[in-house]
Amino acid sequence: MKDIRQQVTVGIVCLVWLVLALLTDDTLSPTPLRLFSAAGTTVTILALAYERYLWRWKLVRRFTGSPLLQGTWRGEVTTSVIREDGTPVPSIPAALHVVQSASRVSVSLFTEDSVSTSTHASLLRGDDGRWCLRWQFTNQPRPVARQRSQRHRGVAEVWIGAVPGEGLCGEYFTDRRTYGEVSFVEWSPQRYGSASSALAASDFAPARPYAGAAG
Repeated sequence: MKDIRQQVTVGIVCLVWLVLALLTDDTLSPTPLRLFSAAGTTVTILALAYERYLWRWKLVRRFTGSPLLQGTWRGEVTTSVIREDGTPVPSIPAALHVVQSASRVSVSLFTEDSVSTSTHASLLRGDDGRWCLRWQFTNQPRPVARQRSQRHRGVAEVWIGAVPGEGLCGEYFTDRRTYGEVSFVEWSPQRYGSASSALAASDFAPARPYAGAAG
């Protein structure tokens, strides 16, 4: 909705500028049209550049406050699932991959047994100023794990720590009536396609998602 309002505003400004340029010229010169076309092209290029790249710049994010989450996060998942013998399932090492632009975000979560991909995700700022990443997901177990777990859907939510090293912490719920907690405290700018490759990598470090973070 916010992006639509911005586009409408830009369109109105350009239209008013064109009308004024035509009214102030005694003859219908192609110059205003050329200027209008150039202005529209420039706005489009800048909008695309901002959507993909410029929003990541620290100077820009100091004004917007938006956290930079893109990359791979490493941590663990704690689940409410109980084994057949009545013992709880230990915490599961996991990797969370985030793809982010100025207005969109998508999430993939990898464990040794399954892959979860977001069907809808959003980055929101709460009334208290904290940022929250929420997503709906579909979980697809690997063939070796399908006897223990079937394909299911769920919702997850993580809050983004304000102090370097706090990372992403939150919880999830599934349509199987299971739930749990997630915690990701290490981050890498690289993209890893599996839990095993991310967990074995050596380039992870405490995350600093905010432009003004110390350290």
